[in-house]
Amino acid sequence: MITSLYRLKCAGAALACALGFVGALTATPAAAAKSDIVLCTIDDLSGDFSLMSTPKTYGYKLAVKEINDAGGIKVDGAVKKIKLVSYDGQSDVKRYQELAQRCVFNDEADVVMAGYTGAEREAARKEVVRNKVIYWHNNQGEGGIADKYSFFSGPTPEQQVLPALKAMIKEMGPRMTFIGADYNFCRAIGQWVRVAAGLYGGKIEMEEYFPFGVSQWQSTIDKIKRVKPDFQVHCLVGAEHAQFYPQAQAAGLVTPMWSNVTISDGYEHKRFAPPSLANMYVPPGYIEDVPGEASKAFATKIRAMFPDVVYVNEHAAFGYVAVKAMAEAWKKAGTTAPDAVIKALESDVSLPDAPGGPWTLRGSQHHAAMPTYLFKVDDKHQLQLITELGVNEPTFLTDVGVDMTKKAPGRQFLPSDNPKWQSYFKAP
Repeated sequence: MITSLYRLKCAGAALACALGFVGALTATPAAAAKSDIVLCTIDDLSGDFSLMSTPKTYGYKLAVKEINDAGGIKVDGAVKKIKLVSYDGQSDVKRYQELAQRCVFNDEADVVMAGYTGAEREAARKEVVRNKVIYWHNNQGEGGIADKYSFFSGPTPEQQVLPALKAMIKEMGPRMTFIGADYNFCRAIGQWVRVAAGLYGGKIEMEEYFPFGVSQWQSTIDKIKRVKPDFQVHCLVGAEHAQFYPQAQAAGLVTPMWSNVTISDGYEHKRFAPPSLANMYVPPGYIEDVPGEASKAFATKIRAMFPDVVYVNEHAAFGYVAVKAMAEAWKKAGTTAPDAVIKALESDVSLPDAPGGPWTLRGSQHHAAMPTYLFKVDDKHQLQLITELGVNEPTFLTDVGVDMTKKAPGRQFLPSDNPKWQSYFKAP
């Protein structure tokens, strides 16, 4: 918790504070006397990523309403309600550092939840954690971040890439192409695709990355058609990249596709005319088509608050889940003091009625165990459940020797850091 005294010091040493040279103080009685628990969120409510990111704010607002309507949370000797402070990152990574500082210093946030892309995540996360404030990233990610103050509510590649590509290789054949956005998340997903190919007998025939904003795909489509893969793997991000799908359909590219971003994030099956997304396979941890009473109830509650929502996507669910998990941790800790709350989070917080199914934050990993599902988009853009991929544990950090309850390395690990997988990254 950042105290009022700390902010006064910042006022007298603005440059030092901006550079992070003045350390955050521990909680004081004045700080503990705040009338609310402060949740500060930064999401892309405008710009290229707004279609994907805005529903996350719906999840935050629903969770906060439910908690406050139930009377709030007893912390630091008083029953407090959650105050939600929300900022628009405008799909501009440059804003995230500034807005994260605003959350920490101006709003005295008890927790910050921020970012859609991995680049946005890192711009915000580094500011938050160096000031010893708890940070959450609430959509699917590449996993592997091992930091004391950082937590992740969405699915990891162990829960999406590995089980889904195993099924794709088995059903369709080993030959695949990969195209993705040229930034940290999709580069890491490319590594996980290599692992899946190595583990399950696949072969990557083509691997290419593209800057954000690319919207003309004919040359790439022609290249994929020449390769003639058994299926395509995509990590296309943003409204411009999504233009690949109608262009591919118009060009006659109908090879099956797989993505852990498309549909789950951008609900393209609702935005583009059929059959642009036909034959697309997706492995969400949640979308409104996930079966079960918890899924239906969540979608109904979101629509009751936000009647104009086009589709209840993965981010809406995991924004909601993160707030609920923090509420459980605050209750258990009896305080908003970060070290005590982290200890509570690391005791394995469980939400049995999470929208996508039973969800448990693994304290040793700071990532969660959860079910994932494999869907196929049909010619009419309806989603067909192919199979339930089951509840998968986030074991990657354990596999590389990390237990966050014992020591936080303060870095990110990638598949190439796993000694057992080194052979998958050797040059041909």
